[in-house]
Amino acid sequence: MAEPAFPQYPPPQPRKKRGCLWAALIAAGAFLLFGFAGCVALVAGVDGEGADPGSGGSEEAGGAGAEGGEDDEVGEEEEAAGIGDTVKDGELAFTVTDVETGVESIGDEFVRETPQGQYVIVSLTVQNTGTESETFDGFEQKLVDSDGSEHSHEDVAELYLEDADSFFENVNPGNELEAKLVFDVPESAEPASIELRGSVFSSGGATVNLG
Repeated sequence: MAEPAFPQYPPPQPRKKRGCLWAALIAAGAFLLFGFAGCVALVAGVDGEGADPGSGGSEEAGGAGAEGGEDDEVGEEEEAAGIGDTVKDGELAFTVTDVETGVESIGDEFVRETPQGQYVIVSLTVQNTGTESETFDGFEQKLVDSDGSEHSHEDVAELYLEDADSFFENVNPGNELEAKLVFDVPESAEPASIELRGSVFSSGGATVNLG
């Protein structure tokens, strides 16, 4: 009688130890943690290096701006011309030689002009420094008083003023003209400065302080 056949089963597999798996997970976590910390430190270092030049540049720019302001102040002081100084606008050079205030009338016993306030007479020389003929026109000249008001010249009064020579006077190259400008200003005001222009096309003119 034959023996009965029994099914064949594979031998049981041994269980893997969980200790190795946890060790691998802990090692991987530590690696990621240190890697992340290193990246943060690197980014912080790059940002710090980028900030330093910027701040230095701002300080340098601030210093340059301060020096520029000082240079502008020095330039303004150098440009502040007064009586006896020569200034230039276009091809004409001007030198104010005298300022007379409190003039009550201009003319003689037959023809006389009186001001609404007081006449201020500005004497000056005008020289042509160019190579072509230039015209000196009193209408282009302005006097500024102590209140900041501008005054045009009095052409009628100048007609009765001897040697005024301020009405469309032609000045040839190298020649010099002696002129007088008359302004009518309030009695309480003082002449502060005069703005002299070489022509009607002058953009800014030249300023001479009269105080």
